[in-house]
Amino acid sequence: MNVKTYLKIKVIDERGKCTYHRRYRSRSFVIGFLREFYSNLSGQGITSVNINGQQYTTNSGDRMAVSDGANDSTYGILVGSGTSAPTIIDHSLSILIPNGTSTGQLQYGAVNIYSPVTNTSTNSGYFTVSRTFTNNSGSSVTVSEVGMAAWDGAYVGSPGQFYLILHDLLPTPITVPNGSSLTISYEIQVTT
Repeated sequence: MNVKTYLKIKVIDERGKCTYHRRYRSRSFVIGFLREFYSNLSGQGITSVNINGQQYTTNSGDRMAVSDGANDSTYGILVGSGTSAPTIIDHSLSILIPNGTSTGQLQYGAVNIYSPVTNTSTNSGYFTVSRTFTNNSGSSVTVSEVGMAAWDGAYVGSPGQFYLILHDLLPTPITVPNGSSLTISYEIQVTT
């Protein structure tokens, strides 16, 4: 089996015109993904690091939820302005662009997760996770890094943990003008 992840980026201006559209190969799953996946497969807890840099122990019943609602920059697809190359041990974006309408902020839309699509003639399948960010800050906002953080779910005695699973540095930073929207999509493909 081969797993590939693609990052799709689109900017729509205030008149509804597409001003930027690119598709890149994402190569940046990080250790948070691997630790939670291991924990689920093995049925064992393992020490990991959340998006705030604090250690916690995974629970074999943890989930990997990324379907965050609107106006929240805690998890799901996240954007940032950092320029450091991703590393396997990243636990957060370098510089998160927070949700909001003040200078340097973007309004985070809800995360959409689209059902898997299977193609039996090519022995492949994929699903897409997408989020739109709207710039109502009054000035342009530049995005240079993208990632995806998951929530392991609340359970008795714990509100749950948020942890990074993907982190990509864009080949070229993208400027999102005021009044424009930015849509980021991760497409995860498998082939046999």
